[in-house]
Amino acid sequence: MCNMACSGKLSFVGKAVVSIVWLIVAGIFTEAQAQKENTIWYFGNGVGLDFNTSTPTVLSNGAMNAFEGTASTADTQGKLLFYSDGTAVWNKQHQLMANGSGLSGSANSAQSCIIVPKPGSPGVYFLFTTDANSGARGLQYSTIDMSRNGGLGEVVEKNVELYAAVSEQLTAIHHQNKRDIWVISQSHGSSKFRSYLITDNGVNPNYYAHSDFADVFFPASQTPTDAIGCMKVSPDGTMLAVTNRKTNTVRLMSFNNTNGVIGLIKQVPVSLTLGTSPYGVEFSPDSKKLYVSTDAATKIYQYNLNVNDPAQINATGTLIGSPVLDTQTRYVGGSLQLGPDGRIYFAKAASGHLGMIEEPSALGVACKYNDTGVTLPRISGMGLPAFVQSNFYFTYDISYDINCYGQPSSFRFNGAPTDKPTFMEWNFGDPASGTNNTANTLAATHQFSAPGEYTVSFTRHIDNRKETYTITIAVKAPPIVDLGPDRSVCPGTEVTLDASTANATYKWSNGNTSASITTTIPGTYWVDVTVDGCTTRDEVTITNYSLPTVNLGPDRELCQGETIELNAFNQDATYLWQDGSTNPTFTVTGPGTYTVEVTSAEGCKKSDEITIVYNALPVVDLGPDRDICANTNTVLDATQPGVTYKWSTGATTPTITVADAGEYWVTITNSKGCSATDVVRINHLPLPVVNLGPDETLCTGDVRLLNATYPNATYLWQDGSTSSTFMVTEPGKYWVDVTNEFGCTLRDEIWLPYLTRPAIELGNDTTLCFGDTLVIGTELPGGVRYEWQDGSTEAFFKITKPGTYKLKAYNQHCEASDEITVKFKDCVGGLFIPNIITPNGDGKNDMFFIHGLTEDDWELVMYNRWGKEIYRKKNYKNDWAPQPANTTGMFYYLLQHPATGRIYKGWLEVAL
Repeated sequence: MCNMACSGKLSFVGKAVVSIVWLIVAGIFTEAQAQKENTIWYFGNGVGLDFNTSTPTVLSNGAMNAFEGTASTADTQGKLLFYSDGTAVWNKQHQLMANGSGLSGSANSAQSCIIVPKPGSPGVYFLFTTDANSGARGLQYSTIDMSRNGGLGEVVEKNVELYAAVSEQLTAIHHQNKRDIWVISQSHGSSKFRSYLITDNGVNPNYYAHSDFADVFFPASQTPTDAIGCMKVSPDGTMLAVTNRKTNTVRLMSFNNTNGVIGLIKQVPVSLTLGTSPYGVEFSPDSKKLYVSTDAATKIYQYNLNVNDPAQINATGTLIGSPVLDTQTRYVGGSLQLGPDGRIYFAKAASGHLGMIEEPSALGVACKYNDTGVTLPRISGMGLPAFVQSNFYFTYDISYDINCYGQPSSFRFNGAPTDKPTFMEWNFGDPASGTNNTANTLAATHQFSAPGEYTVSFTRHIDNRKETYTITIAVKAPPIVDLGPDRSVCPGTEVTLDASTANATYKWSNGNTSASITTTIPGTYWVDVTVDGCTTRDEVTITNYSLPTVNLGPDRELCQGETIELNAFNQDATYLWQDGSTNPTFTVTGPGTYTVEVTSAEGCKKSDEITIVYNALPVVDLGPDRDICANTNTVLDATQPGVTYKWSTGATTPTITVADAGEYWVTITNSKGCSATDVVRINHLPLPVVNLGPDETLCTGDVRLLNATYPNATYLWQDGSTSSTFMVTEPGKYWVDVTNEFGCTLRDEIWLPYLTRPAIELGNDTTLCFGDTLVIGTELPGGVRYEWQDGSTEAFFKITKPGTYKLKAYNQHCEASDEITVKFKDCVGGLFIPNIITPNGDGKNDMFFIHGLTEDDWELVMYNRWGKEIYRKKNYKNDWAPQPANTTGMFYYLLQHPATGRIYKGWLEVAL
């Protein structure tokens, strides 16, 4: 039986039998529109028109700001697909299409782009573009695939060059076969035209029709601005109008939509000369009128093409409109474009309105030009969208899609939208369908009551006449197909599907064309069975029962003593193991190959098997328990080839060194994963007790007795001596090894550095002159602490009176002391001559300083211990010290005052 779709179709646009009777009737009926691909327009500053309503709906949601040429297209339901200004493409969501930027057209080209569907490839389009002012990019095309990006489309091929230089003029028309499409352009700088044929194979850059004219008719121009203007083919595909800016004319030529050749109309060159600077051109829907915009978009002329002599066409020119622009700026021109409602629209640059020719098939001003025909929410540019011109051609025939019995068939009368019939009626010749036998719309559908032959007629009353169009069609019965019910089988089971029907052809979902197919693969299968053009589809779904889930796992190797349970459980299943047992599980205790077959409740079987191999355990021996001294360690060794180790300490090496008492174990694992473990206990022997005390700093001259005595022990000191004690008399590190009766040895050591006592020297007892001062003491390095007999703690002490002076100096805890007795006397001549100096650079007694030496004319002579003169100085300034600076010993002096004859002699000790 047919449980999916019973279909079949005969599609025609055929010449119907026509009868016309003149009459006068009243009334107007609503018309259905045929062409939907050109119902959505976008142009200017984001504005557009939607022709899916009886009066075009104004749009303001466009993303494009185009001042001149644009193109847009919709699907067969009149829903927007995409639009372009020749430089970019926007999708139906008004977003830039994927890879849709950087196109080679120009926004300043009068006819910057046109969209052409690829024949035989729904959803694939070619976007042809032109450069402005005969620019170097010329004529190029890009390919758009609307199946990409979830129906938003993608530019899949971009900027394929055809040729350059070209004018801005670009148009398209269907081939005579109503399938292929001609794309026509004009070569700038010559009188040549090219017509490219777009077929199922796409665009062939090397295949085009070439047309050339004498320069006197179509003068060539090298001026870039002469490339400006528009070109259109008449909707019936017989004429071509193209502006020629060099001559300020429009050239009207013939077009052959079979071979793409452009020629003269009846061998007559037709030039249309009214106005200046022609820009936009457009034909009326019946292809019998031509409209031209001139004079910077301020004039629109109509030419009557329905004359016998082409030479008379220019004389029919009539000014039908004088557009008023919204701006004082003068622009190049304005485009004219035929709409799907049969009206012609005029682009007024920088204006908030479109002009409209309401009845373009009417002669002269009866065509009704309306300068504010459409009010826009934003301004228009100079351009309007370009379309394939044959989309606006109406054949006044009946087109129909005849489906097989059981499905509605569709009928359409191809009349111009501007036609205003007062009455129209379909009669499907099927009185058994009752009230559904007639319809009163331009397009209608009808489901016939039975298979058979029917006479279908369309009648309309228009212009005081009755027109009847009649066709005869056949509605055929579809075949009966029954693949049976959906079914489930075990995987791998063959299923044969049989659709055998007399005189039928077959198309299966897998591409097979035989009457039956056999399959083992689950899925949904359908077959189209066609008899005499009618097709019935049936489908059946084949599903697989689930096989039991049987997985015993990979082959296994076990270690000696291990067991494993094999589990094949499935709900409501039965089992058969290799030994004939029928439990869902089986316990393995020895090597071998184990198999199970599991049968599901539906009878589907699945088997699995597994091979089990048993491996021997490794051997490990750490030896007997052992005793060690508490301060020693021992090595535990489990070394074997080809194994791994895990110790109780966490180590993974073959050996470990241990010092603590306790139990230690090791597990070794061989290459087969089998393991064995051994344990050993380590005991500690007691150690002797030895303590030499803490480290201590001694002072120079101190001694210390070290005692390591321990019962039943032997001793070994650092110098090799073996006594239980050791006397320390000098700094150093001292240690002793004490060994008890168990042979356990313990060492202790002590560091005994010596600290030097401070070296102080206050000098010999001395006698001073009354009134003199003697500074004694020395500042020693290393933080030495000082204590004088009076409790003062400075490094130096000033003596001004007789007495015994004592100093204790401490280097940390090490002490040294000295004392000096100083006497005073009255000195001769007021001089005090010292008998010792210490020139050590400490600033104290460094020079031979004679107290009371105030006059400048004292002379000093110095002699060494052998009486040799070593120094002589007149006017002595208390500045002598022996050289070099480290000289010590006994010296002799002679101090004399030549003016008074005073002489002093004596000795001087020099010490450091």
